[in-house]
Amino acid sequence: MNLDWDAKHGPVTGPINTGTAALVVGYAGHTLHMPWEWAALTAGAGLVGSHIAGRRHHVTPATLALRAAGWLGAGGWCSWAIAAGPWSQAGIGSLLAGALGLGAAMAGAHHVEEKAEEKRAEQEAAARRATLDGKRQKIADEWEDRIVRVCHGTVVTVVGVEVWESGGGFSLDGECGAGGTRWKDIATFKEQLAADAKLPEGCGVEVQAGTHRGAVLLHVSTVNRLVDDVYYPEDYSPLTVNAPAPIGVLPDGTAEGPVNRQTSMLFVGQRESGKTNLMNVNVANQCRMVDSLTWVIDLNGGGLALKWMRAWQAAGRPGKPPIDWVADTPAKARDMAAAMVRVAKARKVGYQDREIAANDDKLPVDAEVPEIRVFCDEGAEIFSVRSRRDEILRNVADNLIQTLEIARAAAVNETTSGLRATQDVLSDPQILKQSTFKAGLRVSDDAELNYFFGYNHNASAEDAPYPGCALVRSGTGQVHPLKVYRLKPDQILAIVKATADRHPELDELSRRAAGEAYEQRWMNTDHLFGGPAPTPVQVVEPPAPTVARGRGVTADWGTAPSGGDAQAAIDQAEAARRRLHDAMNETGRHDGDLDSQFMDILAGGGVTWKPPAAEPPAPETGNDDGDPRRELVYEIVVKAGPAGIGPSTIQESIRRLHPTVQVPHAATIGRWLGADPRIHQPKYGRYAVRPNGS
Repeated sequence: MNLDWDAKHGPVTGPINTGTAALVVGYAGHTLHMPWEWAALTAGAGLVGSHIAGRRHHVTPATLALRAAGWLGAGGWCSWAIAAGPWSQAGIGSLLAGALGLGAAMAGAHHVEEKAEEKRAEQEAAARRATLDGKRQKIADEWEDRIVRVCHGTVVTVVGVEVWESGGGFSLDGECGAGGTRWKDIATFKEQLAADAKLPEGCGVEVQAGTHRGAVLLHVSTVNRLVDDVYYPEDYSPLTVNAPAPIGVLPDGTAEGPVNRQTSMLFVGQRESGKTNLMNVNVANQCRMVDSLTWVIDLNGGGLALKWMRAWQAAGRPGKPPIDWVADTPAKARDMAAAMVRVAKARKVGYQDREIAANDDKLPVDAEVPEIRVFCDEGAEIFSVRSRRDEILRNVADNLIQTLEIARAAAVNETTSGLRATQDVLSDPQILKQSTFKAGLRVSDDAELNYFFGYNHNASAEDAPYPGCALVRSGTGQVHPLKVYRLKPDQILAIVKATADRHPELDELSRRAAGEAYEQRWMNTDHLFGGPAPTPVQVVEPPAPTVARGRGVTADWGTAPSGGDAQAAIDQAEAARRRLHDAMNETGRHDGDLDSQFMDILAGGGVTWKPPAAEPPAPETGNDDGDPRRELVYEIVVKAGPAGIGPSTIQESIRRLHPTVQVPHAATIGRWLGADPRIHQPKYGRYAVRPNGS
């Protein structure tokens, strides 16, 4: 049996429990004819045990005396009740009187104990304060007075002052006074505290939780380290996704960065705020990681990847490229985003044994099975309301959002950037919700911060007013300023050289899931390595048909109001007519009565329509040897190499590299290449230049 010699009871529960226990013991002992000496011995043991426990916990002498009186009174009454019986007027009356007296005495003793506890805490704080030297003692006194003055009478005893090694400020360790004051209560006054201390512009007070719920930490910056550039360290040692990867420094000069393993990131900022530099800093960290691969989606000409790929080219292409896959067109982005979803699903099923062996519910990553991190630069190109109207971009966005939702455990993560933290740019709320590390660089106003970080974040756009300065939050932590490292172009070259032999290969299971799009990812990418883009072939296109304006929509349908539903219907009908013509021409089965058949279809719907008066586009027939696009197709096949290339890929290459050229139909490309003696088919559906010109 374990006895609690220091059980705590209140002035009400204590007397009730004591009286009930004494009555039960007295009645049972009398009924069973127990010796009354047993009760006396038990009471004596209780007195000794409670005294020892009280001395160990430093209770007051009044409490020790009360406990002794309680044990003696209860023991004496029980001894008498066992011997004479409890059920008498004298017995019950004396028990009630003793219980009431015990309650009154306990109330007084508890009050004395509270006062003693407060005095003891003050003495301990004073003892800790006594260890402070003169300068830190002065800082502590000054900030104690300031907190009382600014925070509406809140009392905080500063028990520790730590001056930062960088010389840019200090931290205060405080104990909140009585009354239930929390560190969050003091945090609401941080701007007023900074103003009262007359801190320099850009310096502030950060308030955090202390060692317990009644403690508080205040970090006071006295030097504005958010103004001057802090360059990326010239330390290119290996990193891992399982440890923090520094991206900048705090106001006290401490390096800080997120742990990449389970983190999807979101960066927003105005032009010239340093957002691209932040993306490059993260790519630099990716290059240093031995267990992560970098993919990039950038529909702005592949700008994020260009510096890294051209630096690799300038270094002589050592080892592996710093970026494993670049998607700089909508079609390539669609292929990459779809591959990400397939890889995530394949890893969830295919690596269950690996997770079980590691006793983990998420995929362990290393050089054998690396993390995949996709950088989506200028996310508005994909996620904005405007971009959602495009079918391909909508498909890209849907797959990226699905990856955010399902791929964390499978180690497929995303880093997205955008110009603004607004709903028109980041149209899907999942982008915000699933991005656990957020950085806002010179956001225009607090309304954007509220949308970005959520309300009650206790931060202001004024806290990060300079280029390269960001407000960051990791998970549910406090929003705080950070100076992002400045990465110069010459450092990009140095990082590429130092880390070229460090990049892992995509694991075989993920490679199979990524499919042909991954295997052909380097086709038509010479421009990424500094090669000149082919000069577009100019093709004279027929003039766009003009629509005569009239008074409105009639059964004649020769005119239509600009921008109205009728005009849209006419445009769709004209497009359908052209597609029918093209389809018939490509297969060589031209039907001269095509127009009349099409008019019959429209008439069946109750509409009589006259096509706009314009010259129809010249059909692509077999007599097109002089078409300059034919030689352009041949040049693309030459660059494709001996493995060959398919007509659909040739179409995409023309569409991306020569946007002014009308893309020929796939059947036309096949006919041209099939008739070209320089071309052969190494496998079905693919065309290549004959080896040795044979």
